[in-house]
Amino acid sequence: MLITINTDKQLIRVDTWDEIIERAGFTNDLDPKQHELKAIIGRYAFRDKLRCGLSSCHTPHNRGYIVVTKSGLETNIGKDCGKTHFGVDFNDMSRQFERDVTEKENRETLWSFHFRLDDLTQAIDGIRKGDRGADWLYKRSRPLVELNRGCPAAIVRRVGDLIKTGSSLVVVPREATKAETDAEEARTGRRVPRPHYIDEPVGQIGHLDALYRENDVREILVLDLEARCKELADLDIDTMTYEQLAKWVKWTGTVEEKLQRAQNAVESGRQLLTQRNLSCLSHILTDPADVDAFGQYLATLD
Repeated sequence: MLITINTDKQLIRVDTWDEIIERAGFTNDLDPKQHELKAIIGRYAFRDKLRCGLSSCHTPHNRGYIVVTKSGLETNIGKDCGKTHFGVDFNDMSRQFERDVTEKENRETLWSFHFRLDDLTQAIDGIRKGDRGADWLYKRSRPLVELNRGCPAAIVRRVGDLIKTGSSLVVVPREATKAETDAEEARTGRRVPRPHYIDEPVGQIGHLDALYRENDVREILVLDLEARCKELADLDIDTMTYEQLAKWVKWTGTVEEKLQRAQNAVESGRQLLTQRNLSCLSHILTDPADVDAFGQYLATLD
């Protein structure tokens, strides 16, 4: 059961239908020919059907509106009943009522969220600044995905390929044996050029999902959550337009998921950024200077 009354100042949630019946001026037998609609003041939804309050209808329905007439009488009518007996005016009023209720609900939601901003800021800070937190993950992972940040270009390209393909297997090419070349020819049914090369697995990297674009902790925590929280803190919710409220409420609905995604990325990042997990990448390097540079990077992790 859900009953909502819209007043000038706020939305009132009514617990029982008896409270509606007891309102001054309420009637469950209103003649629509004798009264002119003034406004829609509430809406309701029930599991059990409720009889329409119009004397010419009385059709049971689960959902409807509470209306007031220009004479001051109130009753409940279903949406279809309202259209039938009051026409365009009812359609316009019902649309405006729903918009007004949505606006007030969004304003309430945003104020409730606003009161949590300090807690949210602390949560963001905890994920960022904690031991091997998001800031550490972002700083230590950049050399793996950005050129000229400390890791050899071959490493950056290979990590990029693994992320793009969703693979975790690190391979290096080697010349195939005669038996392997013969087996490939038998499999394909055509002659394979000599020398023939195959990819040899040299290791597997776990938790590369920490580097996926959708798990970019700086994007999530700093550029999105932190920046938007600061922006919201400076806004006057009471003067926001319908559109502004809708936009901000939609964003607040994504916050918990983003926090969880950032936390998951940090946990994956801690397991990704270890010498043991990443050392297999050194097998793809041939230049001693690159091997040394990658070794220096690995030494910063543990």
